[in-house]
Amino acid sequence: METAECKICEKQIEPFFEDDLDNDELEAFLQHIETCRECREELTIRLLVRIGLERLEDGRTFHLGNEYQRMIRAAKTRLNRRRSLQRFAGLGIGAVILGVVTVVIISWIVLL
Repeated sequence: METAECKICEKQIEPFFEDDLDNDELEAFLQHIETCRECREELTIRLLVRIGLERLEDGRTFHLGNEYQRMIRAAKTRLNRRRSLQRFAGLGIGAVILGVVTVVIISWIVLL
């Protein structure tokens, strides 16, 4: 049975291939793919068509299962890196604010 999440997931397959999902979308997509057999099969079919046609044109062979696992691992790695960068960027902004506040307080003390 197709759920609302399945409909969203199906629409996100092409953006997933193009790495056009934001972090929250990518995380939800990967979680759904792990738990929904029908959506995982749809992703696998589209992967087969996408990579299969490429490989037929250049004469290379491929193993669908290996390509699928490689693609999912790469997406999880990208998501983890993006999340780390977000946390780091948040720390950087906090450090800038702390620095500004410190300068203001020191300037205020010096002026007294």
